[in-house]
Amino acid sequence: MNTLQPTIIILLIALLGACAKPLQPDNYETRISATRLGTDSFIVRYSAQVTDEQVVDLALLRSAELSLQNGFNYFIIVETDVSAAIYATAESSSATEFTRHNGLQLQHSDPGATNTIVCFKHRPVGFAYVALLVKASLRAKYRLDQAGQFI
Repeated sequence: MNTLQPTIIILLIALLGACAKPLQPDNYETRISATRLGTDSFIVRYSAQVTDEQVVDLALLRSAELSLQNGFNYFIIVETDVSAAIYATAESSSATEFTRHNGLQLQHSDPGATNTIVCFKHRPVGFAYVALLVKASLRAKYRLDQAGQFI
């Protein structure tokens, strides 16, 4: 057996690992939007080419940050929607990529999550997210610093 073969295999594995696309800072800061609905309610949307779990987590993180930035300690999600990366459509658009499969036109777009939240200064009756706890745990999970940059 060639002694270089194990070394080549290890190098290939290391190169493949280096090519994996990690969550990028622009995926969080520039791919998120928030719309105020009232004094204590917002719609938060996040979309990017990341996993469904990351889309949901980062929309939840922004919900927590938005609550805290507006002087609230708790929030509840009154409506949520997670969109898949590919869905069938009958119409075309120049803003997205399309392919055809079995007679259907498939539209490719980034997966996304939308939360409609209501915020509270004091803990409401029933379940509510603790905004500070959600923010800290998700920033630690994704290794985000305070400026939204990945560390």
